[in-house]
Amino acid sequence: MMGPLITVFFLLLFSGTTVLGQKPHSAPKPGKQCDSLVYKDKAQSKGTPFFTNKAYFNEKLIYQYDSNSQEAVPEPGWENADDWKQEGQFQKRRQGFAMEYLRDIMAYHKDVTGLHVFSGDYGCEVCKNGVTNGFWRYDYDDRPLVEFDKEIPAFITKDPAGDIIKKKWEAEGSVIQAKEYLEKTCIENLKKYRDYKKAN
Repeated sequence: MMGPLITVFFLLLFSGTTVLGQKPHSAPKPGKQCDSLVYKDKAQSKGTPFFTNKAYFNEKLIYQYDSNSQEAVPEPGWENADDWKQEGQFQKRRQGFAMEYLRDIMAYHKDVTGLHVFSGDYGCEVCKNGVTNGFWRYDYDDRPLVEFDKEIPAFITKDPAGDIIKKKWEAEGSVIQAKEYLEKTCIENLKKYRDYKKAN
């Protein structure tokens, strides 16, 4: 566990990532000789499930969590790849923060009615030539909100409402932890899933 829960939110949110060698918004490109690990978050103001988290290895779904079941459910073939009960408990804690962020952003924009969505894509890749890359970004209603640039390192806001999240994360020392995560932990997770898939 990595300390305060706000930090917990974006780090395994992370189970996510950012730029190790490309621009912060660069997602793994299809057709490259690379293995990829990508996570997707979605929090929405209306409808159910109101929060989902999914992970993909080489574009194939590993597991999915949603606020209805409050469980991380692995896809066939991934049942023994991780501690899914623990993952489900972790995502349940994260969904509370995701909904809090969504409410904060809606309040900033005075979006009091209608459907609004706080969503994120983050992940990393390891290529056969040894190059590692990553990306990490959050959007609001499909508009760029905030992303992480490892090279600075810093959270970069793309919308004034992104400052709300940025300040909360920075207050918890998340910049350094994010950099460490992106350079080490995401790559380690990718290799773990890759090795599991090869053995199963």
